[in-house]
Amino acid sequence: MNKLGCLILLLILILTACSSPQDDDLGQYIEQVKAKKARPIEPLPTFVVPKKFIYPENDNRRSPFKQKEVVVAVPDQLAPDTKRPKQRLEQFPLDALKFVGTLEQGSITWGLISLPNGEIVRVRPGDYMGKNFGRILRITDTVLVLEETIRAAGKWQKKQTIFNLNAGK
Repeated sequence: MNKLGCLILLLILILTACSSPQDDDLGQYIEQVKAKKARPIEPLPTFVVPKKFIYPENDNRRSPFKQKEVVVAVPDQLAPDTKRPKQRLEQFPLDALKFVGTLEQGSITWGLISLPNGEIVRVRPGDYMGKNFGRILRITDTVLVLEETIRAAGKWQKKQTIFNLNAGK
């Protein structure tokens, strides 16, 4: 028991050493801090409002917050019908085709056109030939009149081309 008694005595001494009056110093410091007068809070700094920047050409620009304006395209009255099926003679340029004769069948006058390979094809008014939407207007014994629709300077224009018999264009 001697060892146990020594151990208990040692613990009692340690516990009494922890209860020293040093805690009074901490209490005094807390009282001093509470007694001090608080400094006033500095007011917020005032900011200078910057001048409104105006972008150059601001009047010409569209606001990104407004809906886009819908531009309705006005169809050109002279524009060719690109949705119609192409005819056989529209794959050849006009300088490759040659007007070689006519053929009359009842009241219809047919024109005879020679292809680059020598084949003869018959055409009538209203048929198309050439790469520029050329439409046959009139066929006589000596002349074939063709109206082409050409895009020049951003607009469609009509141009008449005359084929003379055996002379080509």
